[in-house]
Amino acid sequence: MVVFQQNQTRIDSRQSIKKDFALYPGKLMLSLFFALAALSSSRVQADILFEGYSTVLLDGVHVGFVVQRFEFDNKKQEFVTTYFLKTNQLGGNITESLKARASAALKPVSYQFTELVGEKSRTIDAQFKGENMTATIIAGGQRQVLQKKIPKGAFLASFLGYVMLQGREGIKKGAKYSYHAIAEEDASLYSGEAYIDSEETINGISAFKILNTFKSTQFVSYCTFKAEVIATRSPVQKISTELVASVREATAGLSLNSSTLTHLFGNVPLGAENPVSRRSLETPPKTTPPIGAGPSPTATPGNSGKETPPLDTPKKQGIPGGTGIHLKGKPSEK
Repeated sequence: MVVFQQNQTRIDSRQSIKKDFALYPGKLMLSLFFALAALSSSRVQADILFEGYSTVLLDGVHVGFVVQRFEFDNKKQEFVTTYFLKTNQLGGNITESLKARASAALKPVSYQFTELVGEKSRTIDAQFKGENMTATIIAGGQRQVLQKKIPKGAFLASFLGYVMLQGREGIKKGAKYSYHAIAEEDASLYSGEAYIDSEETINGISAFKILNTFKSTQFVSYCTFKAEVIATRSPVQKISTELVASVREATAGLSLNSSTLTHLFGNVPLGAENPVSRRSLETPPKTTPPIGAGPSPTATPGNSGKETPPLDTPKKQGIPGGTGIHLKGKPSEK
């Protein structure tokens, strides 16, 4: 989750960064495997559920960025998540990408994962059929094919937030989910537990604090009731992420290769389909009124125009717990 979109020393981080995005979700080095341009052809049939840029912080220092997208492919009736992660030298000089697909019921369909650490690359191409997974791993010039049986109910880790949304309790305070998920970065199955501890306001946005344990590592994610990840915290590795309003803020000091993003996403993501970007557009600019002027036009009693109330609160909009997400192309449940 992303939602809760979704790595232990190399910043101890290469591993801790990935784990932070097991609730979040994404990763890349496209040129190594991308004959997947065909995937972008379905873009016109897809509903974007979330798209945003996040900063990656190591002990409070900005060391990289992540761009993540979740969408629903109406033609194939599949969820799709795509992400790209890049860090600087302090962050381990990592470039990662992920393109993953799951059925409308969130059963794994396929994923392609690529990692570049310095000059060492590794790719995983996994396909699912029934209860079986076949994953081809190429690393250091060596090719390995893994075949594993996947138990009923297991899912790709990057879709945890949407699995919770479709769960019996949905996303609400006190809900607990024990699960089995496939870690995309190593094509292995692990048990995990996500507990929704409390409701908090993060950067002015109403969010749920989720305590997640996965691959024997604990971390915290903050997400909206629509499974949109606002921030993640990994106290042991001192890694955190923050969803930001603009591409420039996320990528400050780091190069952004538009051609690579276009190959992966089908275009260069604008990062506007998320609550932080929406809030930045709806928050009125701070101006100083002329001397003697009356209250700000946006002021309300008790507010005086100084604060904007949290957006995306459950009272204003959202999804009733346990009903999943509402999609135009998704077939009705019987």
